[in-house]
Amino acid sequence: MAFRSSGMAILLISAVVVVTLVSASSDLTGTFGAIAATWLAIHQVPVFIDDVQLGVLPLLPTALMMWVVARRCASAATLVDTRVAAARLVGAAVAGPLTVTAICLAVVADASAAIPLSSPNALSAFGWVAGIHLVAAAVGVAVAHWQIIEPELPRWASAAIRPGAWTTTALLAAGSVAVLCALLISWSTVGDLLSRGGGFVGVLGLTVLSLLYLPNLVVGAVAVMTGASADIGDVSTSVFGNVGGDLPPLPILGAVPAGQGGGFWPVLLVVPVAIGIYLGRDCARRVGGQDGILTAVAAAFMSGTVIAFLALASGGELGYFGAVEVTWWAVGLLTFGWLALFGSISALITTWLQHRAVPAPEPTVTAPPVEVAGSAEVAEPAEAEDDEASTDRADESVDETDSAHETETEEPDAPELEAEESTAEESTAEVSKAEEVEVDAVTVVDDSADESATDLPSPVKDPSD
Repeated sequence: MAFRSSGMAILLISAVVVVTLVSASSDLTGTFGAIAATWLAIHQVPVFIDDVQLGVLPLLPTALMMWVVARRCASAATLVDTRVAAARLVGAAVAGPLTVTAICLAVVADASAAIPLSSPNALSAFGWVAGIHLVAAAVGVAVAHWQIIEPELPRWASAAIRPGAWTTTALLAAGSVAVLCALLISWSTVGDLLSRGGGFVGVLGLTVLSLLYLPNLVVGAVAVMTGASADIGDVSTSVFGNVGGDLPPLPILGAVPAGQGGGFWPVLLVVPVAIGIYLGRDCARRVGGQDGILTAVAAAFMSGTVIAFLALASGGELGYFGAVEVTWWAVGLLTFGWLALFGSISALITTWLQHRAVPAPEPTVTAPPVEVAGSAEVAEPAEAEDDEASTDRADESVDETDSAHETETEEPDAPELEAEESTAEESTAEVSKAEEVEVDAVTVVDDSADESATDLPSPVKDPSD
């Protein structure tokens, strides 16, 4: 993990350097020095050739390097379940490139004896390499464990990540559109600069170099749209006016406006205003109430910070032409100001409209029953009968309640009740036995009477009859 991304980058750089030297029919003596210098240039470390500093380095290779590192760290972070292991992963992602940087510095120092290449500042080299890989690795690990990190953050802070990301993307997209329009307007100048390549290989090299520097020009366009200025040597570009001068013969620089600017250019300030309004609307829908305003401010701060770092990395010294720079702190503050101001206003208005659109709860009122005049007279006798019946039932229920209370009050305790019940059962048994004896006696008397009746002599017949 520590050397995988760095090893792949070195292999790719080696292939590009060898192909470039062969295409230019150059000697391969300084191949290793060129590979080491290219590794440092990808990490925004200034390169010195013939004691001339090349500090304006393309941002596109650096962005691709960071994307690869972030993806690999995110893939590896899925197998990590503790913070200590995640910290070790980030440390490994930084330690490998630092080791490669130390080797490249040694190679450049050794190659300086054969080719006109000077060693850069070692502290600056280690700082840029460590910072780039640390940011990329941290972003990859955070994306992989976002479900664990999100509950630990305040609600407004976690909700500001996505709006801040798409706001930065929207600003860079608007800058890209501005650069594309400028290139189309000045296409004849761009064509003249390409024709100076002197053949297919030269034109191809200028085209590739222009594409590599395209993100740098996009960052400059974003700075201009926010109200700051982008300077290339003596040339200065702003929405409030231009200052002309000599430019390097790079085709993509044909997009830089020539002559005095002004006129309708301040209309470009509408871009950050519109993005800020949409940012506040989006944040208010994600997080309602006061948290929506805090979310918009946090997203604006995130976007301003990213734009400021991009402006810092896109500038530098360019030898004879002087400094190429965008005042990074001014761009960061202006970006944050535009987005925070109009984002907060938009979030406040959106929240107010949402509360206003919510209907108030209607009071629940029970309406009295509607009586019909014709049916009221007919219903009176039935209601009277119902009242009498209910009165009788109420009286009966009262009598039953009273009798129940009397019975409860007259009930003896449980042991006495059981004794009385047993006594009553015994007396009932004696009475039943006495009745059985009387019944038997009566039966005997009846039987004896019958027997005596049968034993009587028959009547004697009178002789005289």
